[in-house]
Amino acid sequence: GINAEYGIHTLNDKFPNDQTVRSMSLLQVEVENVVLRMAAEFRERQDQLVFLINNYDLMLSVMQCRSTDTNKEVLSIQELLNKRINEYVDEVLLPHFGGMISFVKDNEKMLESAGPGSPKIKVNEGYINQLVRGFNQDHKKSIDSINSDVMRRFTNFNNGTVILQSALTKMIQYYSRFHKILSQPPFKTLPCRMDMINVHHVMVEVKKYKNQF
Repeated sequence: GINAEYGIHTLNDKFPNDQTVRSMSLLQVEVENVVLRMAAEFRERQDQLVFLINNYDLMLSVMQCRSTDTNKEVLSIQELLNKRINEYVDEVLLPHFGGMISFVKDNEKMLESAGPGSPKIKVNEGYINQLVRGFNQDHKKSIDSINSDVMRRFTNFNNGTVILQSALTKMIQYYSRFHKILSQPPFKTLPCRMDMINVHHVMVEVKKYKNQF
């Protein structure tokens, strides 16, 4: 399957014509469909995404080895790979930071539509305290867990680095947005704001993982 596809890539480089291009495109679609069917055998979405990412990455590597040009087939697989990486990043963050992520998304919408200080915005102080306390206590352990998970699951060194950095960057972005929400009325008077870890401090902690993969 995959070898046949890239044989056509090589053939197309030497003998470019419309029929070869059409054959290559059809075969690529078939290979992508086979990969998707195989991924569906996994029950967990994270496992499916890992399988897809590793296989799209393998396909890209072979395509780039066989051809010096960045053609539309390469760009198509690259786009699929990037989409699956983004989805995996979201999946890997949810078990650790899902509460904070939901709070950020819900309240950003509310602040935008109703405006800061609107009586429509409900403040659940106990729940917000829980989120702040939970992040303070668990974020280091969560980062460690994400780091270990990525190192174990991804066969490509560079891919693993990209995915880890994407996940940690996205976590910092959510935490920064969490800070911003709590700095606005009606949240800005909450005592738990004083207990929040500084965003810069979390960024410094994340930098420790840059060269560990």
